[in-house]
Amino acid sequence: MKNKKHLLFGLLAAGINFALLLTQFYSGASSGNIFFRIAALAVLVVAVVASCLRYSRDMDHKASFGEVFGTGFRTTAAATVLFAALFMLFAQMMPGYKEQFIRDMIAMGPQADLPETHAAEFDRLSQQFAVMVLSGILFLYVLPGIIASLLGAALAKKK
Repeated sequence: MKNKKHLLFGLLAAGINFALLLTQFYSGASSGNIFFRIAALAVLVVAVVASCLRYSRDMDHKASFGEVFGTGFRTTAAATVLFAALFMLFAQMMPGYKEQFIRDMIAMGPQADLPETHAAEFDRLSQQFAVMVLSGILFLYVLPGIIASLLGAALAKKK
């Protein structure tokens, strides 16, 4: 692996998405705010596609589809791991965020209309916070990242 640009693009995507998280938190927006969700997804997709295109260009457009896809996937993996670490660190340092995040998830959940279940749900989600958040980040980063890797590999020029 001669080219490590995927780490740069992964760091860039994770950094921008963390900045979006901070903006969302300090602006008082809900964790389920559609603007922040779409913006984070767009940042990831653009970074992965850009990483694929850059890799293809650095290899003088002689890279195979699989090599370009692999670069996009490594970019996705780097962005996922970095953002997950930043998110968990932020949630531990800002306990108010953790409680608000859990309340937002309960409000968006299937039992949002049943206030009598909110306390039990809050306790359950508090105990399983790390598992819930990490699985959510994996799901929300890896699937779009794979699609963006395929798109980047398809768009990259090859000889």
